[in-house]
Amino acid sequence: MNNINPTGKPVPKPNPETQTYWDGCAAGELRLQHCDDCGHVQFYPRKLCSACFSQNVSWKAASGKGTIRSWSTVVAPGAPGFQEEIPFVSVLVELAEGPTMLSVLRDCAPEDVDFDMPVEVIFEQRSEEIHIPYFKPQA
Repeated sequence: MNNINPTGKPVPKPNPETQTYWDGCAAGELRLQHCDDCGHVQFYPRKLCSACFSQNVSWKAASGKGTIRSWSTVVAPGAPGFQEEIPFVSVLVELAEGPTMLSVLRDCAPEDVDFDMPVEVIFEQRSEEIHIPYFKPQA
């Protein structure tokens, strides 16, 4: 798989630890790892539980809902392919299940973003196999 799509944006390359996550995104489902021993929910995908170091982690569908904990308006592209998106809002989302996730906010003007704003996940296709999770304000 090519790491750059026709728009010039980078395309993540799944590995054994992340493949289930990316498969979920392609299916329109945000998936998180859950520790079968201590119950900890984590994001980003890893081989071990980040709380108890157990290897007994499994994947479950997340609600896709969360709240904004922090944000920044990006006014200069940090990577090729993002020039047309400037300005955009980079957000730190606390997911309903507990973990935080860095993403981009869609369908919201930078001046309308607020702390604790409820958001929900959406997916944008980057390549045939890869769909990227973004967030938008909850309806």
